[in-house]
Amino acid sequence: MMVMTTKEDDCMGNERVARHSVPANMVHLLGMIWKHYKFVFVLILLQMLAGGVMPLFGLYLPVLAVDLILAERGMGQTLWILGGFAGAYALLQLVHGLAESAKYPFQNTLRNVYLRLLFFKALDCDFRLMETAVGQTWYERVKQTKTGGDNAPSSQMLNATAGLISGLISFGFLIGILVLLNPWVLVVLVVLSVAGNFVDRIPLKFEESQWDKSGDIDKKFNYLSNAMSDVGAGKDMRVYGLSGVFDRLCDKLMGMKYALGVRIANRYFAAGTLQGLIGVVRDGLAYAYCLWQVTQGHIGIAQFVLFMGAIASFSGWVNGLMGHVLTLRRENARMNDVRGFLETTNETEPDAPLDINLLQNGALTVVFDNVTFRYTADTPAVLDGVSFTIHAGEKAALVGINGAGKTTIVKLLCGLYKAEAGEILLNGFNINGFRRQDLFTLFSAVFQDTCILPMTVAENIAFSLPGEWDEERVVASLKTAGLYEDIKAHPKGINAHMSKTFYEDGLELSGGQQQKLVLARALYKDAPILILDEPTAALDPIAESAVYEGFHGVTQGKTALFISHRLASTRFCDRILLLDSGKIAENDSHEALMAAGGEYARMFDIQSHYYKEEIKEAPHVR
Repeated sequence: MMVMTTKEDDCMGNERVARHSVPANMVHLLGMIWKHYKFVFVLILLQMLAGGVMPLFGLYLPVLAVDLILAERGMGQTLWILGGFAGAYALLQLVHGLAESAKYPFQNTLRNVYLRLLFFKALDCDFRLMETAVGQTWYERVKQTKTGGDNAPSSQMLNATAGLISGLISFGFLIGILVLLNPWVLVVLVVLSVAGNFVDRIPLKFEESQWDKSGDIDKKFNYLSNAMSDVGAGKDMRVYGLSGVFDRLCDKLMGMKYALGVRIANRYFAAGTLQGLIGVVRDGLAYAYCLWQVTQGHIGIAQFVLFMGAIASFSGWVNGLMGHVLTLRRENARMNDVRGFLETTNETEPDAPLDINLLQNGALTVVFDNVTFRYTADTPAVLDGVSFTIHAGEKAALVGINGAGKTTIVKLLCGLYKAEAGEILLNGFNINGFRRQDLFTLFSAVFQDTCILPMTVAENIAFSLPGEWDEERVVASLKTAGLYEDIKAHPKGINAHMSKTFYEDGLELSGGQQQKLVLARALYKDAPILILDEPTAALDPIAESAVYEGFHGVTQGKTALFISHRLASTRFCDRILLLDSGKIAENDSHEALMAAGGEYARMFDIQSHYYKEEIKEAPHVR
């Protein structure tokens, strides 16, 4: 079966939602059940079949009783026939109930499968998306759809699918019965039921239009929840008395959420009232016709009981079917939101990707050729025609004021962003020609934000499972980063677990120690390009100088790019690139730039006044 989808961009060009039809998502969900819980798929089939036939027994039981009484079969025979019929009915109810109960915990657990997929997609999807407010709101929105238990769209759609198919089986028999009464009665019942369905769609459309607003409120509330439970922020909370501020913010968000819920509920209430009036007219006309038929002698008592039961059941069946359809429509939009995030949050990979082995031999030359980049279409360019070359094996420092675009250059080089114009070349090959995962293997990067996971020290450095990492390389990396002595002091050494949140004897590192740990991680990876983006911001100037001097040896044969606000720490680099107003303003060695007396020299002189001791000359390595 071919599933047709389209992709649509929102007004900011960041959110791309896949549009799958209701049948396509029904097939998708049943396929997910078959993939993860095959026996549950069988249970769903049993539930649908039993649920489709079971109501007919309830409809025909009183008819059978009237027929037996009018035929004067006798008490014994009547009880045996009715008892057998009722036994079959009870057996169907048992099968239906057991199937529904047995599948419930597994069907409900399917939402956890999606939560896992969403979590890993958030880690893997285009970094540019997750840095935007639109992307974060989108992620929070789809995440919330899967944390609602039975209200999760996967659970709702599976239940509605089973109910709809069961209802259609029953409804087919019901239509046949009403046609025997009068086809026009069936037409009136169907037309008024369809009118009621259109009424139901009005509040649904409004609810869908409010999803972005609801997701934005959830995003802000989750931020507050995380901030209030952050142990690291506990000191500020207490010293500055922030509990009252958070309380007011929470009250405001909860009030917004409540007001939005009331607006949605009012529309459903109005629609329900109107549909109730339509139902009274619909059923009243059908009952009146059926009474007229029996009083005129056109139908018998047994037929009257059957037709009255069919008319009474029609209302319930139509409401049930329309309810399932309404649920499928509503949850289909939410399911599309989830699938859209899973399917369309990555830029397309090249059709014929270049072999990454083309760049695996030795150091690499990095070229930015007239690169322009802006974060959104309505904001100024962060980089405006930036051009520079870092030759193979060369160490370059990128400096400039806050907001100059230094970290943006790093993100572009690593393939986390794509340039709006211009090219980024590695040994002459455009980086857009490589698969993203292949490109990541070329970089050992240390960013400003540290990422420490609740694993052992060695696993945090090697990012490998026990037995798969090289102990000597782990130790050597820690020594070079200046952290080995601190780690060795712990009874378990490099096998000590990080974080006391998970382990009572866990190792807690200071901010400076954490940065040293991620420096060791970059050294362990040993990629041909080393990037240090403010890696020593939490270190004092002396410790920072020692770390950079320790990198002299390990950067031999590698291309290295350093970013630091402390200009004295980058003097060992071969060249300094000064970024100003989105362009490379100065590009030369430290000595040449100081002699030129430009902006770099002015910045260096200003910073040098803050040090009491003369800055020691670091060896200049080429």
